[in-house]
Amino acid sequence: MENQNNTSVADAANAAENGSNATPEVSSTTNVPAEPTKRSLRVQTWKKIQDNKCGVGFNAIFNRIPGFVDSDKAAKLLSETEEFKKAQNIKVNIDRALHSVKLETLLAGKNLYLPGTRDSKAIYLKVDVPADATDDQKKEILNVQDVQQHRTEITLENKVKLDMVVIGSVVVSRDGYRIGRGNGFADQDIGLLTEIGSITPDTVIATMVHDLQVVDSLPKELFQKYDTPVDLIVTPTEVIHVSKRLPRPTGIFWELLSERRLKIVPVLQVLKESQEKDGKVIVLKEVDTDIEQNPNARSRRRGPVRRRFGRRNQRRAISQTDTEQQGQNAVSNAVARNPRRARRFPNRRRRPTKSEGDQSGVEGKSQERKGAGGDRKQQQQQRQQRVRKNRLARDFCIKLSNITRDVRVKDLKSELRKRECNPLYISWKGQFGKCYLHFGNRNGTPSTEDEIEKVLKSLNDLSLTVTTGGGAGAGNASGAEGDAAQPQQTKTVAVNVELLKFDEKKAEGGSGATENGDVAAGGDAGAARIESVDTTTV
Repeated sequence: MENQNNTSVADAANAAENGSNATPEVSSTTNVPAEPTKRSLRVQTWKKIQDNKCGVGFNAIFNRIPGFVDSDKAAKLLSETEEFKKAQNIKVNIDRALHSVKLETLLAGKNLYLPGTRDSKAIYLKVDVPADATDDQKKEILNVQDVQQHRTEITLENKVKLDMVVIGSVVVSRDGYRIGRGNGFADQDIGLLTEIGSITPDTVIATMVHDLQVVDSLPKELFQKYDTPVDLIVTPTEVIHVSKRLPRPTGIFWELLSERRLKIVPVLQVLKESQEKDGKVIVLKEVDTDIEQNPNARSRRRGPVRRRFGRRNQRRAISQTDTEQQGQNAVSNAVARNPRRARRFPNRRRRPTKSEGDQSGVEGKSQERKGAGGDRKQQQQQRQQRVRKNRLARDFCIKLSNITRDVRVKDLKSELRKRECNPLYISWKGQFGKCYLHFGNRNGTPSTEDEIEKVLKSLNDLSLTVTTGGGAGAGNASGAEGDAAQPQQTKTVAVNVELLKFDEKKAEGGSGATENGDVAAGGDAGAARIESVDTTTV
């Protein structure tokens, strides 16, 4: 819907100092001042937000409606305006910067409407809040994950008159001109609501932005008949009332829409069919020039990705995103985005949605769980075999017994480091009161008797010091209150040391000596036959 030039990001960033477009933009190829475009003005603003560190999310600034710091303060200012107080039906767009406005709307006891989902034919959704709901319950209702909970679809048949519409912006001028992210969905939504009568001349169109996003003026020649102006601008520090209302879109301009846009927004197709049934001739745009809406664009975002914050940012209500349309493709899309995760969790199953229903029955589910359990057990065995295969060859091992339940493997490792005893690895079986220390020569040559003797000498008089207690005391049987806390106590556990050697001849036969259902030395069955050579309590 707009022209773009070849102006570089750096030139565009230097064109509007302090939020104003007074400084002319200079082309990257010549010294002739270049005419500003919507794209260059967006880039200037995104760059200012990033440089001044007033955006929310490093990767959530460019090419979108940016979230900004102190948006809750701006929402509070908006709720104190006369326009907000008089409004009863308020529709708020899905942008992150507007989340605080939604909460203020519910807390004020007003009717909150949200955009419909991508696969829905509803024009918007009404948030259902019980009359006796507390503030905490309203917050939970606003953040529900299931689109079918606390949401009512508003269709063309039961539409309502909106008193206020709050939209996001990238750049806005004090005289009411607004520039969005560039895909035209917000302008299209305003035109649709105007077409069906939900937006009237009495409806207030407001936007909430950071102070850096406000400029004194914008070139009027950049704006067309489909661009939406605003009546009210709210920042964290001020409320701007536009003195003279600019012309609004009069409805849907079908000649600017393509067939693909109607597939993206199903309610447009419903409206088109309704108007054609009434005798209106509608001709769509023949050449599809819409901006491609790639659902996997987030995977190619610039800058470092902080994985630990990724899941947290996805806790928005499903009703406010377009993720519901994935359906059966959810698992395959996840695999395509992150094949490593698919390898780590090959048996993770996606639960069927409510629309899919339970088609398998109780018996099918039980069989599925049984089969998945068998696969997990088999894969666990395969992982254990790979670990054992990569282990270094062992010549002998030391069995430690008389280990009490309050002994932890870290206690043993600490004591071994003090004694300069370094096994290849440890098979910990503390639940059975024992463990195995595996030894071997790391350069591939067999261990000598001197080396075995050196290990036994380092384990002479082996004992572990364990600290117990320190927790809260429990009450007695009669209900009397116990001690506030058990005092910490230290005790010394004397450990029995037993030398075990491998019987190589029997190991070749493939039989393994097991103990308590486990291979005695923690190795594989083909090489796990252990012969007790000497038993010494050190």
